[in-house]
Amino acid sequence: MTLPATPRDAEPSGTPATPPNPLAGIVVGIPSFHPSEALLETVRAVQAVGLHEVVVVDDGSGTEFGSLFDEVEELPGVVVLRHPENLGKGTALKTLFAHCQAREDVRGVVTADADGQHLAEDVLKVAISLAGHLVERDSDVAVLGVRDFTLPDLPTRSRLGNRLTTGVVRLLYGQDIPDTQTGLRGFSHGLLDTLLEVRGARFEYEMNALSHLLTYHVRLFQVPIETVYHDHENSQSHFRPVRDSVMIYRGIIRQFVKFVGASLLGALVDVAVFTLVIDAFYDGRAALGAVGGAALVARLVSSLVNYGLNRQAVFEIRRPVGHSLPRYVVLAVGVFLLSALLTSGLGTLWDGHVVRAKIVVDTLLFFLSYLLQKRWVFTPSRHADPT
Repeated sequence: MTLPATPRDAEPSGTPATPPNPLAGIVVGIPSFHPSEALLETVRAVQAVGLHEVVVVDDGSGTEFGSLFDEVEELPGVVVLRHPENLGKGTALKTLFAHCQAREDVRGVVTADADGQHLAEDVLKVAISLAGHLVERDSDVAVLGVRDFTLPDLPTRSRLGNRLTTGVVRLLYGQDIPDTQTGLRGFSHGLLDTLLEVRGARFEYEMNALSHLLTYHVRLFQVPIETVYHDHENSQSHFRPVRDSVMIYRGIIRQFVKFVGASLLGALVDVAVFTLVIDAFYDGRAALGAVGGAALVARLVSSLVNYGLNRQAVFEIRRPVGHSLPRYVVLAVGVFLLSALLTSGLGTLWDGHVVRAKIVVDTLLFFLSYLLQKRWVFTPSRHADPT
């Protein structure tokens, strides 16, 4: 990293200028629950490579581990924050972020695990990358330390879990994040406020935080790090494969379920308005003009209802309507035309089974519409309010 030049008048004449420390203001944060001696070794190793400010969060480990945390706290430059009971990794990270957010001397935070899976040299690499990309203290910058999951003999649950989340992230956000579950991350001070608002108290918090970074187009950098596991089953991890996996995907599933609900409600409004218009203005006639007019009014009303629900309840976007409404109209017209074209073509290939073709085509377009609305129509501004 190139150090910024020091002004000549910063030191008395004849005294060599001391270059500023590029890592000044970068704090290493370590959430910990029932740690081993690896915690003490990790803190010492991190400080040995030049990262002297360390904050450890004791997430309710209990009196049995009190002496170990006391020993850690005796190290110079180390602060230990304590939870009276176990509240989860997400809450521990929020306690860390709140502590650092209130400190004026902090420019950024690098989070690392307490079990020795993150080498001190890799923590330093992430810290250097974070410091190098910080334009100012309140910049929005994040750095991920990414492991190589193509290596042989990795824990099966870690390999499969990461492949799944990598695929989901690529599909939903169009970003290639080869290590979505890494705990070695760097955040600028400017991100701490919004990270404190991200949902989640346990392991799901880290996935929610990553989703937040991708949704709000935060500058995200990736740094390759060593892939370290203690054994094939990663037995020292407190991660519960079934329960915690469900928690990780709950936010994504919740949003899609709300999207389905909004679409169903829009369909009911469409039918209700069509019925009202055809009966009130056309006496229930089946003439082409009557059906076409009623269908047009019904589609306009139901589309506006669907747009409002998606904007407010599904994607929770606060940007002005002028940004998303034109895009929604373009998407709606495009989906309508694609549905007609593909249904006609597929129905012809299937010897006139138009209804079957329409079901298949509209189902595929439904998922496509969700992805395009998430990634294009309802994209929030970089500095939008995430709450």
